[in-house]
Amino acid sequence: PLIRSEEACYESSALAVNLARQFGTRLHVAHVTTEKELQLFEPASDEPTSPLPQITAEAVIAHLWFSHLDYQEKGALIKCNPAIKRPEDREALRKALADGRITTIGTDHAPHQLKDKQGGCAKAASGMPMVQFSLVTMLALVDEGVLTLTQLVKLMCHNPARLFEVSKRGFLRPGYKADIAIVRPHDPWTVTEEVIQSKCGWSPMLGQRYDWRVAKTLCNGHVVLDEGAFDSQYHGEAIRFRLPESGEGKENA
Repeated sequence: PLIRSEEACYESSALAVNLARQFGTRLHVAHVTTEKELQLFEPASDEPTSPLPQITAEAVIAHLWFSHLDYQEKGALIKCNPAIKRPEDREALRKALADGRITTIGTDHAPHQLKDKQGGCAKAASGMPMVQFSLVTMLALVDEGVLTLTQLVKLMCHNPARLFEVSKRGFLRPGYKADIAIVRPHDPWTVTEEVIQSKCGWSPMLGQRYDWRVAKTLCNGHVVLDEGAFDSQYHGEAIRFRLPESGEGKENA
């Protein structure tokens, strides 16, 4: 964080935001990491039918969970761009989940091989595998009172679909694709090497204890995960996006 500093993050985000305001451009700022950057964004309305702001922001799981103090234990395993910052920045990002300044949650999934994460901050690859543990980590923040379940669903399902105008996904509605995660509370488990699904075989969450478990996952109405058993033969569908002038979808390139 001394190299990819608060000042560098703020100046780059401020430049983008000021240009977007000047030209009336739609802008989504990914990987916000600092308390100072959050000053650039207005809280979104709690009304589900209200339009999203012209300028929105994303927070990443790693920046919501870790702080620079965790480098002592994790080292370059948690190196990412921009870098994980102070505990004060992490707390500010967490507060922004609830007050609407953060619109979406990202994973920044980067399954580098473990050998590529060696060599310290100068040489190690940036990023970490986070998809598998993203939902249960956010549910842990719900248990801590950082945000509500309703806010979690909005940040991880509703708002991404609205923001990128994804067709027939992100909501539990008639006629929509049945992409559903069924989770079970009060079912404690610990991240071990045996449960890691990423082909890279490691996780910065190794040793972390969770109290929520993903029991089933449906993709397009098809059960792909059932109590730890995967349907490895199923393939998903191309995501479609709405055309503003017609309301119809188009294939993702």
